[in-house]
Amino acid sequence: PAASVQRLPPPTTNAGAPAQHLDKRRRTGQGDAHYSTTNTPYSYTNGTSTESLQATTAPTSAGSQYSNSSRLDHSAQVGQKRKRPSTRTDASSKKQEAEQRGPRGYLAEYGDYAPPPKGMRKLRDVVVPAIADRHKPHEKVDDDDGHFIVHENSKLGERYTLLNLLGQGTFGKVVRALDVRSRKEVAVKIIRAVPKYRDASRIELRVLQTLRAADEVNRNRCIQLRDCFDWRGHICIVTPLLGLSVFDFLKQGGFVPFPGSHIQAFAKQLLHSIAFLHDLNLIHTDLKPENILLLSHVYQTFTYNRNIPSSSTLTSRSAKFRRVLLSPQIQLIDFGSATFDDEYHSSVVSTRHYRAPEIILGIGWSHPIDLWSLGCILVECWTGDALFQTHDCAEHLGMMEAVTGLPIDKPLIREVNRVSKRSSSSRDQNSNPARFFKNGRLAYPLPDTPRQSRKFVAGMKRLEEIIPETNRFNKLFLDLLRKIFVYDPKRRITARDALKHPWFDELVEDDGTEAGRIRVERERLADESKRRHEAERRR
Repeated sequence: PAASVQRLPPPTTNAGAPAQHLDKRRRTGQGDAHYSTTNTPYSYTNGTSTESLQATTAPTSAGSQYSNSSRLDHSAQVGQKRKRPSTRTDASSKKQEAEQRGPRGYLAEYGDYAPPPKGMRKLRDVVVPAIADRHKPHEKVDDDDGHFIVHENSKLGERYTLLNLLGQGTFGKVVRALDVRSRKEVAVKIIRAVPKYRDASRIELRVLQTLRAADEVNRNRCIQLRDCFDWRGHICIVTPLLGLSVFDFLKQGGFVPFPGSHIQAFAKQLLHSIAFLHDLNLIHTDLKPENILLLSHVYQTFTYNRNIPSSSTLTSRSAKFRRVLLSPQIQLIDFGSATFDDEYHSSVVSTRHYRAPEIILGIGWSHPIDLWSLGCILVECWTGDALFQTHDCAEHLGMMEAVTGLPIDKPLIREVNRVSKRSSSSRDQNSNPARFFKNGRLAYPLPDTPRQSRKFVAGMKRLEEIIPETNRFNKLFLDLLRKIFVYDPKRRITARDALKHPWFDELVEDDGTEAGRIRVERERLADESKRRHEAERRR
């Protein structure tokens, strides 16, 4: 029988850090993308809790992130202590996995990258069908800002019943609704009745329809469009209902980081999504943990009992327990800022913490910005903290140099100066990136840089300090990140090349793999129970 769902408070952590680290709120600055969604628009929770099918600590939790945790003994009940395999058995299974072709072990379920069909082209502008309101045509449906007024259990078009509000942003609202035809719950993004947001939503719909046409079975894990319609002046975008975002799961777990195997699984899936977008000549432009949704946020609590890795010497945290997902499957969402590479590019895109250097430098951007954002996400999953917690361009560049241990390339600085001279008449000198450089190098700190900023940048750790090279898994992970955190976008690794990196051949045993075995055992027990009930019903 299924275990009851219980609500747990987030794991307690001991922390000593500036408020900048502990707050974890991503403020929206003037440089943020105008159509960026930050409220997990397709999640079926309100962000207040995650679910654990068993509110207990797993007794076989790995004491170290990379220790050889036990393989599940199917004769044992879930939650009981399990037998550990012999070294010979473990080595034998690893040898068998090494001889397999293609993805192995816990990465096998994600398969190989499936590129779009050859000759696949972007779709033309989308026609959104308008649905006539036959019931209450004169009822007030908007507030003063053009947001749809949500009434629970009201009709949304002819096909959907509105259940509750999930989130709200500048673009509009997202609600949970019931599809009366399929009897399944869905997420509906209701766009504000304001011309610029309606126009932006049509761009997003065009992208979503292009993605669906190129990958109907969704092997590349981009949120799929189910339906769209115009209802009472509001464009409505219908998608599947998914779980919490990666950010919300981190937040509710006290920002205790993910196991290495789950970071690897996230990277594999995201690289599939990014490669797929890039092969369609699309750039997502707003990759961040808020825009990565879990298919299921059911977790098992494991003993952690160690210091949490940090990207700053100013941060010191530890935790006794960690919530570990039973399944790290994800989908990428929010294509409202996605851009075809041969179409107009806004000068500023991406949420600040995940913004690539070429955007800050104002020298033009393309597909490589998505890889830089991915690198920031992976480090955040490792530490639980955003890597570049800043809202200032000069400070941001200083942090990049501190983390990589390398100065910004001189050819890029020369390009900044060339672009600056061409646009000097129309650009505010305070926003001119050329002012950040002097004598061919970054001039941080600037004369007006606050003392707190200088201290913060000086406290940043280098990549090899954040991810110590204590084993082969870490060494290969670090090598991939070094290929991602390259200032020159032309030399930055591509998504397709990143998928071939040897890190994805280096499997690791940790809390994540143990949680996966717990999931498999629960599914087996549930199937047995279902078959038993069916057999009893037939008697």
